[in-house]
Amino acid sequence: RKNFQRWEAVTPVPIYTPPYGSTSSSFPLLEAGSKEESVPMIGQSERGGRYTAIMENRSNVGSLLEQEGDVKRYGLMPSAPDLEDTELEMLQPLARQEEVVTAEPVAVVDGVLADKHGLIIRQRFYWSQVLFGFCERKTQFKVGAWTPDMPREMRDEHFLAQPLAMEVHEDSSCCCRYTLHSTRELKLGVFPPTNGRNPGLRFSEGWPQDQDPMLLMYRPFRCSVPCCCYMPWPQELILFDGTTQETRGRVVQDWRWWNCFWPCERFMNAYDERDNHILTIYTPFFCGGRNGCENCCAPTCFNHVHRSFVFRERGGQARTLDEARRANPDGYIEVHWPGWNARGLCLQNSGAENWVVKFPNHQESSSKEKVLTLGAWALSNFMFWETRKNQKR
Repeated sequence: RKNFQRWEAVTPVPIYTPPYGSTSSSFPLLEAGSKEESVPMIGQSERGGRYTAIMENRSNVGSLLEQEGDVKRYGLMPSAPDLEDTELEMLQPLARQEEVVTAEPVAVVDGVLADKHGLIIRQRFYWSQVLFGFCERKTQFKVGAWTPDMPREMRDEHFLAQPLAMEVHEDSSCCCRYTLHSTRELKLGVFPPTNGRNPGLRFSEGWPQDQDPMLLMYRPFRCSVPCCCYMPWPQELILFDGTTQETRGRVVQDWRWWNCFWPCERFMNAYDERDNHILTIYTPFFCGGRNGCENCCAPTCFNHVHRSFVFRERGGQARTLDEARRANPDGYIEVHWPGWNARGLCLQNSGAENWVVKFPNHQESSSKEKVLTLGAWALSNFMFWETRKNQKR
């Protein structure tokens, strides 16, 4: 027993590792160190693995199987002596270097949106913006989950009753806010609830410190002034993964030549990271719309809900006006009147809306479509709803 020696496979014949699930009984020979003789492998495991040959100086040959960190006796010749546990401990096997498979990371925001039918979004209300038209604060949003059993027309108390799922915070310069107002350059960060504080859809925090957003939305400044019925610099919002900084897609204003004469029906297009057209967003105002004047006076006490319609791409081309009016929408972006309260009565001067975002067909909707729909909501807010009445005086 004291004469047992440990033999390891050396070049030119490497240690044999059978493939997973192999049942073949033929093994290559392992060279016994510097010896010219070779020792056949004896025994086999169902999953393969790394083998170590142990050879006695006499005629007895034994083999040990190292499988998942354990040393086991396998296929010893009948004439070989038995090995006690203490002697097995002396024969430490080679540590198997297991192959490490690194899974592709999944963006956190995709996991948050995966089981959501839609989102309810409540914008922060500032009395300073209501009382002073020149005041422009960094906006914030609280986000909860929308479910199909919620009321068709939601008041502010319905929003406050929902648990918090995400937060959206703005990062912009004071100069941009006070000079460019709703057309300002900015970044919007989508964060998980900040350390579990303030779990409802009320506000208390600014941009979270020492925390990366799950999703980053960047809106560059664009001087969107039409020239001869053409828009040289349309409004745009670009989405980035907050962890890897990889582009997730972009949402772009789709200005059509007839918008110079008929501005009551607007379009936006959403593209993925490879610039494939994914969604078309159709937003009617005043007397435009699918049923004629359906969004007139919305969102107010006269018409509680303003709706934009989300359509999936059709052969990589944007929807025409006739298709947008007639086709069944896949999703919605809605602005709801908060009700008979300070938010509802001062809505025109506060710019603090309540939103409901309904994702395209929850069972079939991909995370890409949900992220782009969220980006379409953000661009819609700053294009159509951030201009306040008291800023026009």
